[in-house]
Amino acid sequence: MDHALDNRLDNRLDNKSRRHTLVLFGVTCVLAVLASPLFVLYELLLGALGLVATGVLARHREGPGARAATVVFAGLLAGSLPYLALAPFV
Repeated sequence: MDHALDNRLDNRLDNKSRRHTLVLFGVTCVLAVLASPLFVLYELLLGALGLVATGVLARHREGPGARAATVVFAGLLAGSLPYLALAPFV
């Protein structure tokens, strides 16, 4: 009985964490898209290098801070990609 309750609480915490992660990624991506016409190359470099650095850091230190940093850099990278995809056509 206690094991089942623990599993339900873990699932609820995982869902809450997943929602926060999606919201953080979405907000970062939208802000990056809005700023991308001016800073697209800087966002691309910062996002790619930051994503690699936080991936290496997350191997040594797992936690919410490393996960949040990874999500922010992924959002920056994702926000710069639409402009890079459309650049050859402009």
